Amino acid sequence: MTAPGAAPDPPLTSISGEPLDPSVDLVRVAARGLLAGILAGIGAAALVLAAVRFLLRGAAPSDVPETGTAFYVLVIGTLAAMAIGGTVAWRGLAPVASPFRRGVLSMIAAFATFVGALLATPVHYFLGAPGLLALAGIGLLASFALSRRR
Repeated sequence: MTAPGAAPDPPLTSISGEPLDPSVDLVRVAARGLLAGILAGIGAAALVLAAVRFLLRGAAPSDVPETGTAFYVLVIGTLAAMAIGGTVAWRGLAPVASPFRRGVLSMIAAFATFVGALLATPVHYFLGAPGLLALAGIGLLASFALSRRR
């Protein structure tokens, strides 16, 4: 509190000079945004893998890689799932004033999406396509729940 006639207190800033709102817990914002992005990306990746399995449902086993539609759905879909993870994280990190910090955490969410999507391999092996759809639903619903601002 400043005395009458004295200069007002300077605004609260971070070490890098960005303004801070003391009522916002930035660690919680970062954790929720990062986790929401990763879960959204994993959910999207599981949907992509379920679509690829659907496209290959009648194919005979082969040692030659499939380079048709399923290949492009897998590659483009995986990149899109990573983009979804990064975008959800970016939006969830909106209270973070620094675009650099938001960008770094969003990129971490995008790459963690790829790593987290590896969970789909044992899920598909043990539970099949319904397991992939369940993983997608759990990931997307959890991401939505974490993305809601409180």
